[in-house]
Order: sequence, then C-alpha cells, then structure tokens
Amino acid sequence: MTEISCPLYISQEQVDSMGLILHGFLGSHKSMEELASHLDSAYLLPDLIGHGLSPCPTELKHYTFQAMVKQIHDVASSSLQEPFDLIGYSMGARLALSYALAKQGNVRSLILIGGSPGIQENFARHERALDDIRKVALLEDKGLTGFVNAWETQRIFSTQRLLSSNKLLAQRRARLSTNPLGIISHLRASGAGVMQPLWGRLHEIKIPVLLIVGSEDEKYIDIGKRMQLRIPESKIAIISGAGHAVHFEEPEETAEVINKFIRELEYAN
Repeated sequence: MTEISCPLYISQEQVDSMGLILHGFLGSHKSMEELASHLDSAYLLPDLIGHGLSPCPTELKHYTFQAMVKQIHDVASSSLQEPFDLIGYSMGARLALSYALAKQGNVRSLILIGGSPGIQENFARHERALDDIRKVALLEDKGLTGFVNAWETQRIFSTQRLLSSNKLLAQRRARLSTNPLGIISHLRASGAGVMQPLWGRLHEIKIPVLLIVGSEDEKYIDIGKRMQLRIPESKIAIISGAGHAVHFEEPEETAEVINKFIRELEYAN
C-alpha cells in the first residue's frame, strides 16, 4: 500500500502499469480484476475511500468528489508515469470524469463504463437526493444485508440473473463486506443526488474518450449518446446482451473494445 495523505489500498501495483481502474459503489479492486486480466496492459486497481481495504474515515469531507480526485491524484503521482489511461465504472466513472476535468493534462485517455456526468435536471436530482436519504434510512433500519438485498433487486442489474450462481455469490459476499459507514458517507457526500452535474463542462474534454454501455441498459445508452455529442473526441461502444455492469457480465467483450481503443490511440501517436 502506497503511503499517501489518505492512503488508498492499491492492488496489482506494477512498475509498468499504464493506468487506473476505478470500481463502482459497493465494489472494490476485486470487482475489476476479471476485466483487468483481459486487458493488454497492466493497470492499478485502487479501493476507493470507504471501500475494500482502504480507510473508512468518519468525516464526510473525505468522500466528496474534490477529496476523491485528490486521493486518486496522489495514487497516480506516486505510482504512474503521466499521461495515463483512466477507466471507471458507474460511481468510479463519475469520479474518473471529475478527475479528467480537474487534471486533464495527466490523462492520456478516458474510458467510462456505465458512466454519467450527473443528473442534469434540478427536480430529478432532488428526487435522487431524497432516494439516497431513504437508502441511508434503510441501511440504518434493516442493516447491511437488507440494504444489499434491496440494491441487488434494482432493474439495472436484472440481466445478471443469467450469470453463474458462483459469480453472483462472490459479488454478493464482496458487497456484504463493505463498511456501512463508507456506504452512508458516499450517499451523503458524493451520491448522484448531491453531485454537481458536469454536462455543461463536457466540451472541455479534449482527450480521447470511450463510452461503454450495455445493449440492455437503455437509460445509459441514452446518457452515453448525449455525452458523445458533447465530448469532441469521443466514441461509444455498446456491448451486446449486457446490462449496466458490462465489465462484470461480459468482461472479455468489454476488454476487447478497450484494447482496440488503446491500440488505435497508440497507433495514431
């Protein structure tokens, strides 16, 4: 583990790592290991604050996007040569996008899996904030098992019912190992309901961007297409038969489109 200001645990730390992969809410570095195993290059897999083996501080200030951008920057500065490739899934994609906007000169390419720049409409964002408050209440009332049960029944994960029971059980065990304090802190400080939307800044991104979505994830297909219109050098890849967590449902296919994107980038340079 690299000693930094708020030290994130880093898996697969190698001297030849080309970038970072950021997991989603209730995930950890283990959530991204299968995808990483199919990529042509080595990547660092940090546990985000409040997840996995990383610290779970009590103060909310460590869970804001500004703080998490600093935490990721500390990891990159100490362990990577810049510019590097940055991959993020869902919550990790929102963080990766935030990082790229803050530190664009340090990033060679940005790959967002099931990513979003936040909720653009004020009313919808307010409704999401209220929903996140209800999630916190559910966790406090029903405990971690009740919270994870509710989380796993969300429509965006419905396509995962076709996966093997062993794979789903491993994912469930990982979710149940998450510190409840970390869950609550993220919902309060960096949930989609409190995140300032970044739609109005997408045109600022000048690096190559790959947007990956599943063919069964209609909401994020729409978001991805709208993002593509606003990001100058971006393309979208739709993975057939997958839902929101394409890297989990179709890791080889997801890695294939990432590898192709990186190869084309390297050939162009």
